[in-house]
Amino acid sequence: MKRALLAVAIAACSSPPRTTTPHTELGAGAAEPDAVRRKRLVAELQDEILSSYERDDLPDIETQMIPASVGPSRIGVGPGDVLNGDDVRQRASSRWPLYLGNDVLTEVRSKHLDIHLSADKQVTAAWMSDEVSWRITVCGHVAVMPLRITALYAHDGDRWVQVLEHLSFGAVPEATPELYGLEVKSAVVDRALADELSRTLAPVLYRQTSRLPQVVWLDPDHKAEDNISAPAPTMLISPDSEGEWHGTEDVGHAQLVDGTLTPEDRRIGTIGPGVGRSTIAYWAGNFVADLPDRPGVKGGKVRLRGTFVFEKRKAGQQGPADCTDPKADCHWYVVQGHVSKPVDDINLASIVFGTALLSEKPLAVTCDDGRRAPTVPAAAPTTSTPAAGSP
Repeated sequence: MKRALLAVAIAACSSPPRTTTPHTELGAGAAEPDAVRRKRLVAELQDEILSSYERDDLPDIETQMIPASVGPSRIGVGPGDVLNGDDVRQRASSRWPLYLGNDVLTEVRSKHLDIHLSADKQVTAAWMSDEVSWRITVCGHVAVMPLRITALYAHDGDRWVQVLEHLSFGAVPEATPELYGLEVKSAVVDRALADELSRTLAPVLYRQTSRLPQVVWLDPDHKAEDNISAPAPTMLISPDSEGEWHGTEDVGHAQLVDGTLTPEDRRIGTIGPGVGRSTIAYWAGNFVADLPDRPGVKGGKVRLRGTFVFEKRKAGQQGPADCTDPKADCHWYVVQGHVSKPVDDINLASIVFGTALLSEKPLAVTCDDGRRAPTVPAAAPTTSTPAAGSP
């Protein structure tokens, strides 16, 4: 019997064309209107993000907008795909999972890119989320792997610098005999800030839905969707491939996992001119989920990874505001969260290629006619991925 590839689809349509808003000619001495400037910044960042999918270059992390003691973070799909600080530039290889050979054709298509600018007048940061199709051509077929990606960028002068990136494959978390996945060395820019953000995040982690309106930005009138200057509603992405919650939805449905999350390691920094005057903060780290029993599945603990973006806002804020003054009546809100379960290469390749898989490092499969599709080994990846179940 011929062995067929699983999760294989033939591309039927192309990605939407990229557009970039040109700079507006305003004449000498004229100021660019805020709405025009914000639309231009979104277009510039969109072009940067989509181009990075194609290039897959090392990210530009050179900036003094974030504390050097914390630095940037990059989280990938595998248990060992966690980089922090200078390692993001020095050790990062491809952001995409699996170890492919040089002759394997791949393509990345954006399905739902969503970009939000910070609500401060200076626009010091922006965050994004996207659903992407990573497409691998093998044996004349295209295997499609759905991935989720979120990121945070600092606006440094006339360029966007990536601060956080979190890539994941949707998978329902299940308890493991031992906690596995690379641990993170904790680093916080300011202890008082870390405690404040922990209190802000606690209702999200411990499913205290009655307290959620205090920490998430609700937008019942969908004003943020129509007004580029309005603060963005909160978005939470859970490990489950179908798990996503927006601040425009019923707050009672907000949930990251079917259980509680306890912070383990954390790296907390800010974007802007010092901790006291910053209005954007970020969190990257590990969490231990305590999962209850469910039909056919025993509960227990599992290590997950999470990234969160926070923004300091005034209650009821409907447009850009100045929260850089420590005395201003502003509070931290969770604006984006992404929690994921690490997935080993062998498990990921098996999900995509099924019984056609012969090896995952480098990728090799059996074609429909029984031929082996060999690959030429690519350069060895710079991050290691532990075997399933290893600590």
